[in-house]
Amino acid sequence: MHHLPDSSIQARFANGFARTVELICPQCHEKAIFEAHPWQEHGRQVVATEMQCSRCENEMLLVQLLDDMGNSKPGSLFTYPAPGGRSSMPGVQHVQALSGPLARSYDSALKLYNHAEWGAAALTVRHLLEGLAARLLSADKRGLPLARQLDALQHEVDFTRPLQDIAQLMAPDGAFGRHFDDESSIDKVTVEHMLELTEQLMQYLVVLPGEMADLRSRIATAPVPLRRGSGVA
Repeated sequence: MHHLPDSSIQARFANGFARTVELICPQCHEKAIFEAHPWQEHGRQVVATEMQCSRCENEMLLVQLLDDMGNSKPGSLFTYPAPGGRSSMPGVQHVQALSGPLARSYDSALKLYNHAEWGAAALTVRHLLEGLAARLLSADKRGLPLARQLDALQHEVDFTRPLQDIAQLMAPDGAFGRHFDDESSIDKVTVEHMLELTEQLMQYLVVLPGEMADLRSRIATAPVPLRRGSGVA
């Protein structure tokens, strides 16, 4: 089940339940209004209905949790399957902290993608990469072509820092390492922090390289679109 913000509801029935919902259809990949059928209550805890895309007639399930009074519970609307489009990546708040303009460029790229404006989305992604490289590189390298800027990042950004940080934390006198002398001193918060750090490290060392390899493979095997005016019939 995929959570939907209440802001996606465009109209409601007299009882307050959603009547129309605006989504990107997972089948036709277009933003469309979904018309809900009459709601049916299940177990006095949820109501459910089906809804249909106004463009391609694809059907989706819509589920709403109920409060103790039998009214729709705010912030508890779900759909299956998930709508089309892309949502913000985990950790986007760090992009905002690094640079507000970069975060806005990323948000613009997502919005353009979700409106199926492929060319504009691609140009915005390129602009985002250029802004990111310029933000992280020293001033003397910001005028380089984008490919050379990205290549220069390996010399300007300390990619070993995450490994150095975890090594210090796990050292015998580190914030985590010292707990292993007395396991009874390890509490829930310590384990949560340790697990979160390890997950981040696995993302950095294993997941990211693996996903990059998968992406390169998909790029290598993707059909090449014809250029306009190529003369090919």
